[in-house]
Amino acid sequence: MRQFLTVVLIAAAIWGGVTFYKYAKSEVARDERRTDDRYVPGKLPGLPKEMEAALAAAQQEGAASLKNWLTRNRSEITDPRLTEIELDYVVLVGRTNPTEARRELNVIKQRIAPQHPQYKRFQELDQAYP
Repeated sequence: MRQFLTVVLIAAAIWGGVTFYKYAKSEVARDERRTDDRYVPGKLPGLPKEMEAALAAAQQEGAASLKNWLTRNRSEITDPRLTEIELDYVVLVGRTNPTEARRELNVIKQRIAPQHPQYKRFQELDQAYP
């Protein structure tokens, strides 16, 4: 009787493991599809596509507008797109206020890693604003 219960428990554990694996695999696939639809193709991920128009308008209006837009929406943007937008701000503000550009670059420097897609651009701007 003990051997029969052991076999039943092992079979139940295997069945539970296989069922969990299938469930986890389907959830990951569903989450990946959801993530792919959320961002604009051809752009770095991290900015929801419904915010692209507002970003473009803020960039057209200038550095102050882009800074205000970033302040309002920073919590909804993730890297690497956040760093790209911040570097765009550095370029816009650097024309009139190099001190503010340097301050923003110092903030970015604390979190950017060499494998980041925008690292080369960051280095170029870091050298441009002493």
